[in-house]
Amino acid sequence: MTDNKKTANTDSATIDISEMYRYKKDDMVTDITSSAYSNLAYVQATHRDLYIDFLEMPGIKKDDEKVHIQGTRIYMSHSAAQKLSKALDGILKKVHSEGKMEVYTPDDGK
Repeated sequence: MTDNKKTANTDSATIDISEMYRYKKDDMVTDITSSAYSNLAYVQATHRDLYIDFLEMPGIKKDDEKVHIQGTRIYMSHSAAQKLSKALDGILKKVHSEGKMEVYTPDDGK
């Protein structure tokens, strides 16, 4: 809804953008624009939010003789991080109880 008002020297308009953010559940489609593999995560929390650095280890040694580790940083609110934690816990418990979890048993050379 737009409310136009004319004043002596200026025009002003009030625009209600809430319509742009109204949607039905069926109207949502996941659109993954990128993906990466991670075998290590570094988690930090601040008073406002939490971030997770998903890292690809061991990295690659470059010409500058330093090991460059590719990574993706994701910022989350505390409540979103709590929901993620709960979801991960549930999924991992289910996969483990079904015997479908990958198990690493190192070869000790025997």
